[in-house]
Amino acid sequence: MKRTVCFIVILLLLSGCREDSPDAQPTPDNQEQNGQQDKNVADGNKHQETPRDDPEPRKPFTNSIGMKLVYIPRGEFMMGSRDTVEEVSRKRKGGGKNTYFTHEHPQHRVKITNGFFMGSTEVTQGQYREILGQNPSHFKGEDNPVETVSWDDAVKFCKKLSEKEGKTYRLPTEAEWEYACRAGTSSPFHTGETISTSQANYNGNYVYGNGAKGVYHERTMPVGSFPRNAFGLYDMHGNVWEWCQDWYGKGYYETSPTTDPQGPSTGVYRLLRGASWSICPWNCRSASRYWNAPFARYDYFGFRILLDLN
Repeated sequence: MKRTVCFIVILLLLSGCREDSPDAQPTPDNQEQNGQQDKNVADGNKHQETPRDDPEPRKPFTNSIGMKLVYIPRGEFMMGSRDTVEEVSRKRKGGGKNTYFTHEHPQHRVKITNGFFMGSTEVTQGQYREILGQNPSHFKGEDNPVETVSWDDAVKFCKKLSEKEGKTYRLPTEAEWEYACRAGTSSPFHTGETISTSQANYNGNYVYGNGAKGVYHERTMPVGSFPRNAFGLYDMHGNVWEWCQDWYGKGYYETSPTTDPQGPSTGVYRLLRGASWSICPWNCRSASRYWNAPFARYDYFGFRILLDLN
């Protein structure tokens, strides 16, 4: 029964970047990237929400398996879509009103009370193999994001890495993920009102808002291949969907706590954020949500880790 339900959910995504459907499913810092990156950040900050001053800002560091982690300060932000369902549907070229986007509403203020470290990139295949001794990925490459991993696999990785280092690694909550993705912006993308395939790995055959068509790589790309956001995080838009800690709950945004929300206490599906290489740009928006069974594995599912300081 569980696999039947999962199959139905995937069918909804497989209609993907077609005109009548919401979705489709089929690198270290360097100066050369920073010129474009500065423009992206400036565009995205037209409606900026400034994170609070942190009493103990922390420097980025590299852990025992070569993961670079950057510090995300505490702060507040507006979670969910700023644009109405009608506005998002209109900007989705070729679309009409789509009720899928109601899951991004109502927009609500959220407070993140503690800073945390987050992987600057998605977990790579090399890092995954070092901890769990295997590489399930379809698109091979040591520096490509690990994919074809379930929520259960991602949690197992976090537990093993925590045991190895004596620290607390976990998946980010949905609120922590969106806060980190936005990096002080309130626009649809951390790049601004639209996005291009020079800024993220997604299906460039489709456009959002005033964007233009671009490249469709039809696979994952090495992590860090595109400009980072203002927090120093790469690939928060596109490449692979990233598992989050939370259960999905219909209508949860209407009753969600305003401080450090953890998601529903139970559920059937786990949440993913960020969209993937096969996905349309409107699904890459900071507010966009997706969910699937915790045992589901596809070549567009990956994850990034969070280091808890509490």
